[in-house]
Amino acid sequence: MLKMPHSITVPDAAFLSDDFFSSRSDADLSTMMQLIIGEQQKRALEGSEPDALLEQGFKDGFKPNGLPNDPWIVDGILICPGAVNDRSANSHDCGFVAFDDHWCWEHPDVLLDDVRYIDGPKRRQRSVSLIPVFEGLEFDLVISRASAGQHKMRSATSFRVVDGCLEVVRNRTPKKTSGLRH
Repeated sequence: MLKMPHSITVPDAAFLSDDFFSSRSDADLSTMMQLIIGEQQKRALEGSEPDALLEQGFKDGFKPNGLPNDPWIVDGILICPGAVNDRSANSHDCGFVAFDDHWCWEHPDVLLDDVRYIDGPKRRQRSVSLIPVFEGLEFDLVISRASAGQHKMRSATSFRVVDGCLEVVRNRTPKKTSGLRH
């Protein structure tokens, strides 16, 4: 057995060699990757208390203006706060975490998703979704404004899981179009 940094033990050095991976088919590599992701998610589930994380998400997940804070990881679980704040009968501000083709509450691995409404003159919705993470997982926090049924992105921050922590990959804001003066 070969002892690696961070207490990783592997059968022998050949496992980590370029030859080991280059000699495997694409199907074998894909299977190994899925097994590793599955193990990371299983460990996150075993080491977490989802109900407590959900409450922590509602307690710490929102800015004073009601929009969500950046998501964060606790014990291998991604805490994704989301919000909708009505501005008027026809417009609102919102922010949610998005993965490739779906929102956090639609994610196939979502553990818990809870939506709560805050009483007041305007609708205010808060939500928290919990998703087990794996190395390399990428997603965006999208902040938008809707008016007359049309959403317009105000900002998007892209994140990646690296060494069990979130790393900001990119911040995007739409380019402002300048009006022509006459």
